[in-house]
Amino acid sequence: MKKSLLSAGVLSVLLLAACGGQAEKPSEKPAEQAAAAAPAGSAKADVEAREQLMKAFKEDFGVMGKMVKGETAYDAAAFKAAAEKLNANADKPWAHYTEASAQEESEAKPEVWSKAAEFQQEAEKFVAAVAALNTAAATAENVDAVKAAFGQVGQSCKACHDSFRKD
Repeated sequence: MKKSLLSAGVLSVLLLAACGGQAEKPSEKPAEQAAAAAPAGSAKADVEAREQLMKAFKEDFGVMGKMVKGETAYDAAAFKAAAEKLNANADKPWAHYTEASAQEESEAKPEVWSKAAEFQQEAEKFVAAVAALNTAAATAENVDAVKAAFGQVGQSCKACHDSFRKD
């Protein structure tokens, strides 16, 4: 069933391309696009999906970071949109850290699998921190109202990267 749904998705993208239509932007559905690029259920598809999601995280976090750092003016609507997008994807990459994908070349350290419970805890902390940021962003009228929550997300990213990501 999953294979037929993925095949239908790939076929849809191919048909859109052939007809001159456009597929969704990479940042909108990164995991689905990465999965379409590699065979369904493959370790390579998992690596590509999680890497695309992490790139989307970096993009969304970067938009907010420029505002928090004062590099760009605080725009409540843009901050809120980036926080919502980050929140919508926050729980998605973790399922793509499969045992089979451990054999693929990636930025993940072996500790992702050898310390799976700790990795899961870091993922849960990230999801919670992003949810708190999204809540703060929903009503924030100024950058000061989101700085603490933004900082918590940054700390969560750093903690996980320090332990589970190659330099």
